[in-house]
Amino acid sequence: MLKKHVSLAVALAVGLSLGVATKSFATNGYFMTGLGAKQLALGGAVVANPQDASTILTNPAGIAWLPTSSASVGGDIFVPLRYLNGQGSQSNVYVVPAAGVAINPKGCNCQESNFTWGIGMYGVSGMGVDWNNPNGFGMAAPLQKVYSNMQMMEMDIAGAYRIDGHLSIGFAPVFVYQAMSLEMDMNNAAIANAYGYGQYAGSAPFATGTAVNSLNAQNAYGAGFNLGLVYKLNDMWQFGLAYQSKRWMQTLQWNTIPNAFNPATGQGMLGGMFDGYKVRMRLDMPQTIQFGVNFRPVNNLRIEADAKWINWSNVMDKVPVTGVAGMSSWDFNWKNQWVYMLGVEYTPTPPLTLMAGFNYGKSPVPNGEAFGNNIIAPAIVQTHLSFGASYSVTPSVQVTAAYQHTFEHKQSGTFEGMPISIKMHQDEYAVQLTYKF
Repeated sequence: MLKKHVSLAVALAVGLSLGVATKSFATNGYFMTGLGAKQLALGGAVVANPQDASTILTNPAGIAWLPTSSASVGGDIFVPLRYLNGQGSQSNVYVVPAAGVAINPKGCNCQESNFTWGIGMYGVSGMGVDWNNPNGFGMAAPLQKVYSNMQMMEMDIAGAYRIDGHLSIGFAPVFVYQAMSLEMDMNNAAIANAYGYGQYAGSAPFATGTAVNSLNAQNAYGAGFNLGLVYKLNDMWQFGLAYQSKRWMQTLQWNTIPNAFNPATGQGMLGGMFDGYKVRMRLDMPQTIQFGVNFRPVNNLRIEADAKWINWSNVMDKVPVTGVAGMSSWDFNWKNQWVYMLGVEYTPTPPLTLMAGFNYGKSPVPNGEAFGNNIIAPAIVQTHLSFGASYSVTPSVQVTAAYQHTFEHKQSGTFEGMPISIKMHQDEYAVQLTYKF
């Protein structure tokens, strides 16, 4: 019977994860604050008190503490409202899938040694914008359109060993799917007038109109690993520690036609960005460390506080690029980030659990001239507040819903010497169905 449940759960998890296109705009840098509705409701403060199969991706040791085998499927509707110099983005609603299954062969939260395993597939991160203004967004700069879409989905296969009633350890190899597309369109006449090429405006065959610099969606794959432990001191105190390695990714590659302007010949487009037949970019994902403390003062109340360090400077400082005129790297200049999380669970009556969470991480994106390089990746929001509830329809079926609001944050800098400002706030809605067996 268990084998039948396992096969069905794995097939459902994989099918739903692969069947939903993900395009997300995450909120701690480009990471989601939580994976699945329960994590979202608790502000991501879950590393010490595992909730469901989503712990496979956050702390693999956590599946050893789940009381039964279970499968969870669900998704988020993400609504990031972004403004460039007061103009809103044209695409604002996105779907993020979530699915996982955890197998506990003994079928109990045992006080003895126990091995558990699981598989999870979640949209873990992403970022992007979609701005279009032929008049240049209120700037004298030549920018007319900015579009970007980066998506990352992870599949983790986790194993956890419960050593005794106090300690578990876990390990998960991680496989990553990444997709990216970019477009930055420039007005050639504006460039000619602003940057000393006026003799070409309206005369050279490729120095008029709009230079379209488009890189269509391309995929890359990568890998990494997760480590974790959970330690239960007593019925009141529980601790968690999780490490996520850097995700080493393949190089993204696009075929292009050279369109960069050559002043010696007058050929090309003044706003052209490509100086070769291929553009290459490698975008690894950062290592993280998260520590959490869970406190249960009474049986129906749990409070958890977590802190997470994200090593952005290793992967989002200077991203190697070839094939773009005048660039050997895309200088995002992101700083390392500390994220602080607080989650509260309260069960007023056994079928119902209420949850609330708070999440804060200072923006890793710099101000000033470097801010202009982040116009395609404005991961600037900082403060998040969330709520949620789980209801057990039957002993085997539980439904969870969550909502998170990300408060507006604004940053300013320059693009090609022109002042720009970006502001953003977000709303996120999540639902999840969990089946225990």
